[in-house]
Amino acid sequence: MEELGLGQEFHTWQQFSTFFDDWSERHKVLFIIASLKPLTSFRQNPVPYITNVSKTLRFRFVRLVCKHSGTYVGQSTVQRNKHREKIDCPASVTLRLGPKKDRLVVIEANLVHNHKLSELEFSHYFKRQQLETSTGLPIRITNSVSKRFLSREEVWNLEDYSKAKDQGMCDLLKEFDSLFKNDPGAKVKLVFQEDVAVLNSIFISTSHMGNLVQSFPRVLYMDKVVSINEEFELYTVLCQDANGRGRECAYCVARNGTPDLIVFIVASLVQSVPTIKFQVKCITVGANITDVDSVEEVLPCSRIQICQAQVLETIHNKAKELRIPKLEKIKELLCGLAYSDSATAYSQILSGLEDVCPLNFLQYYLETWHQNKGMWVKCWTFEKQRECHFMEHMTFHIQKLNSVMAPPLTLSVCLRGLLDLQVLKTEMVGFNQDEITTLYRSVSSPQSACQIEEELGLATHGIYDIKETADGFSLDGGICSFKVNREVTSCTCSIYTSSFLPCRHLFSARLWTGQSLFDAGLIEHGSTKSFNVKPSS
Repeated sequence: MEELGLGQEFHTWQQFSTFFDDWSERHKVLFIIASLKPLTSFRQNPVPYITNVSKTLRFRFVRLVCKHSGTYVGQSTVQRNKHREKIDCPASVTLRLGPKKDRLVVIEANLVHNHKLSELEFSHYFKRQQLETSTGLPIRITNSVSKRFLSREEVWNLEDYSKAKDQGMCDLLKEFDSLFKNDPGAKVKLVFQEDVAVLNSIFISTSHMGNLVQSFPRVLYMDKVVSINEEFELYTVLCQDANGRGRECAYCVARNGTPDLIVFIVASLVQSVPTIKFQVKCITVGANITDVDSVEEVLPCSRIQICQAQVLETIHNKAKELRIPKLEKIKELLCGLAYSDSATAYSQILSGLEDVCPLNFLQYYLETWHQNKGMWVKCWTFEKQRECHFMEHMTFHIQKLNSVMAPPLTLSVCLRGLLDLQVLKTEMVGFNQDEITTLYRSVSSPQSACQIEEELGLATHGIYDIKETADGFSLDGGICSFKVNREVTSCTCSIYTSSFLPCRHLFSARLWTGQSLFDAGLIEHGSTKSFNVKPSS
């Protein structure tokens, strides 16, 4: 295999990246990008095909240095021990755009390190395609902003660095800028691989999403819901509002295989809404989500459980994959295990499973699901007498995602689609109007019930832009706007002020904020006001 040396030429950045990955793996060395200059900023003697060349070569100057350049042996991320040996490794590789502007040429290849190379360290930190996916952002910048909430000013700074370097990152940052413009209280994190300007994950929670989880923190639901493209997947956290509907309270777009992701998502949600830390009592996750053991450290009063239906489906699929005999009998036993009412019943059924299933399947079950039985078997799960709405909420959420997104997507288009879901019109879909109407009929006069039914129906067709204000909520319908008080019990519209019965704006605001659409107190409140209104002369 060809070695790296002076004068070596590469016709695309991808070609160099692949070569450098292979070379690094063979020699077990770790390099990072120290500096670079994007090709699109090249202004001397521009060529007609500069746009196409910029897409393939990307940079006119790149300098790579050893990961240990300027570091200390055993350096801590918190505090540097000055008595430890400074490495400051001189190993470096530099490429420059060739004179014909059609290739990258190696102009420096200092490959001698002044420290011992560690295969263990290499296996821990090395990842292929880091150079190919590099955003072109300076490492000192990505290291400084990674894993913390961004301000709008920091988004502007990142956007300035990304201009003419990485259009995809620039487009993504423009979406964040638009988000902060419309919602200054939104919470956004970008997580980059340390010492490599490669984006690993994005955490997003709008002010509205934060308000929802603050109001309904008791039970949360989290799962990987869709693949964005070949590299990234979308995770969503839902809470359950007073109408029993699953509501989005956080999104995380993450690169495939990102470690410690679930703890990061939960910790970021708690950081964005600190009041929920001790209020979350249970978080239910999908069967494909791992590394949940540390979540309880972030949510000390909560229980972690895994969706039982997904666990059974996963085990059944494994049984089919292994082509085990007596499949129907084993399915019956697995269902018995899942719905065991006691530890004794579980142990008895497990003995039956051990008698009939092959060793390879039994080993899989014991190692994967038996040791986590406390998270999905009925007798150990959180509030075993209550129904878990995980599948219902996630299915509806995925249906909403499918209405605005069709993968594969760029990250910026994905973000725009996710934010487009955070509108009242989306929440109007699928709620049971008949059930709410029946409840109001039971507590109001026939005439009042008819008016409430009409207003509830009109709410489903109304398209309002709802904004939270100091004293309540503003609903802008395009032609007219109305004010709903903070308790969501009164409205400035003529329907409410003439009858004191819940109007379409009240129903819209209550649905948006997650409050129950049925509230007998609204009728009692209205009846009292109606009784006190003086008849017109």
